[in-house]
Amino acid sequence: MVCVAPDLARGSADYARFVRKHLHLYAPAEDGAIEAGPSHVHPELGPFGPPPADCAAAIACDMAARAADREAARARWRIGEPYAGEERETLLVRGRRGRDHDGLGRAAAPVPGRQRRPLLAAGAAAVAGAVGGAAAPPGLALACVVPVALGWASARPSAGPGASSPVAAPLDRLARAVAEGLVAVEAIRPEAAGSLRREPRSSGYLRCWLAAATAAESDAFAAALDEALATVDAPRYLVSRLVAPPGRGGVALLARLLARRPPFTLAWHAVPAELGRRKERAEAYADAWRRWLGPAELVFTQRDEAGRQALAEAAAGAQGPETLRRRIWS
Repeated sequence: MVCVAPDLARGSADYARFVRKHLHLYAPAEDGAIEAGPSHVHPELGPFGPPPADCAAAIACDMAARAADREAARARWRIGEPYAGEERETLLVRGRRGRDHDGLGRAAAPVPGRQRRPLLAAGAAAVAGAVGGAAAPPGLALACVVPVALGWASARPSAGPGASSPVAAPLDRLARAVAEGLVAVEAIRPEAAGSLRREPRSSGYLRCWLAAATAAESDAFAAALDEALATVDAPRYLVSRLVAPPGRGGVALLARLLARRPPFTLAWHAVPAELGRRKERAEAYADAWRRWLGPAELVFTQRDEAGRQALAEAAAGAQGPETLRRRIWS
């Protein structure tokens, strides 16, 4: 039992006592992970202060139901099952206001979103029509090919990574890009990167971690993923991602092309500090980013006007999801 009185000067003293008790205590969280800290009691409970007052009733109901389910509690301890006996850092991710944040739970499918063939078809048709004469029937037929090919170009990226992406990047693709980038700079092993897990928790959180990583590898991955998802502050490098306009996929993109507007806008994401210490490390991460999230541009933010402009655009963009670092024992 924990009492919180937001209107009193020492109204959170009991919660602080609760945090001190649980901060270094490992116990099963509701998803079965053996986790340290007050969040193993409920994912909304953090070490820095009590949750908002309007969440207290829902948290109390959740905990009362969980405490009554003794069979589930026994199953979460997994008595008799093998274990590694190691601590690992994990990252909890949730969309703002508890909602699935623009595809955070979407599965990854590394399909390239290239436009070479449709754009070549449009260019060839335009040139041939100009040479043959626009008034001639063949010229008119070729002229009709141009908008069709542009429509094909506008629709193709929606099947590729990042092309139909919302403002927030899909978590699975971004996490795989981070893991692959860390492998490229030899910060983690390929076996660790291949053990990426995304597991749902209550209150809309997803736990993201590397099941086969060492303690140092899990720390590096959780820190890098947290920085890649966070709202941009002042990173050395930014990497871009194509964001499709709202609307009906290829139709909306074609409308932008016909209006002589860029078919996509750019969302800028911070390159994690571990991957942005040197240019070659940032380029390795950008290569991994392109494989999982589509065409991208890497920009150094601390030298020229283009970098400063990209940083300003990133800072003015939408907020990233909520992230919480949590340590587990497995």
